[in-house]
Amino acid sequence: MAEPPEPIASIEGHGAPRDAKLLILAHGGTWDRRFQISSLASSVAGAGRAVDVALFFAALRCWVTGAWDTLDPEPPLGADRLRALGMPPLSSMIEPGRRQGLIRFYACSASMRLNGLDAATTQASVDAILGWQSFSRMIEQAQSVVTL
Repeated sequence: MAEPPEPIASIEGHGAPRDAKLLILAHGGTWDRRFQISSLASSVAGAGRAVDVALFFAALRCWVTGAWDTLDPEPPLGADRLRALGMPPLSSMIEPGRRQGLIRFYACSASMRLNGLDAATTQASVDAILGWQSFSRMIEQAQSVVTL
């Protein structure tokens, strides 16, 4: 049997997966999904608990390309309504937890390749680029797992 491929980025040190209280498997890139991912991660981190966010497909594409904060909700919501409500950029909800080391973002190596994303650009925007072997361990070790 062939050896499994190594992760693109080392998982030692800062980007290493840890026993998070919450693991979010983030697939969706629509504004409502990005809002749910951001608000859930920030709420859990605000309570002092660790959150790992595994980014796949559209969620990864939005994160890496800088589209995470784009106000592009689907009807009946609209960008004007969100602006009128004073909706902050979604990344600003996450930033305090990231600074404290409570929220970490991981890119799926296969999703990165399938989306045609540059590895260096992706690595610069996440804590680590990982494969399913690492994600499966994270799922086993997390207290709770949410898929969005």
